[in-house]
Amino acid sequence: MLTATKRPVYRYVIVEAAEVDARSLESKLVAAVMRLGGILGLAEVELTIVHVCADKRLAVIRVKRGGLVLFRAALAAHKEPLVRVIKVAGTLRKARAICTSLCRRGTVPS
Repeated sequence: MLTATKRPVYRYVIVEAAEVDARSLESKLVAAVMRLGGILGLAEVELTIVHVCADKRLAVIRVKRGGLVLFRAALAAHKEPLVRVIKVAGTLRKARAICTSLCRRGTVPS
């Protein structure tokens, strides 16, 4: 009997970034994860920027559930702070709702 392949489970990290250009932010985050975890760590994290709210400098980053700890450790171990984690959500729908509510409110929680 053949077993079905399991889809990866993702977490969505809402972050505040100094720059929200998706390409440059993603390349800096990939470099931070590579520095700490190498290629295997990068494969474990598998990060992607899925939503950007440029006016409030917010972004939603998709990471694998198993790589969330490595992703947060890579952010903490980086020389200068790349992003500030605001919240981690389990679904993209919830993450976008949080991001848009923070954009509408006008303030980002400290």
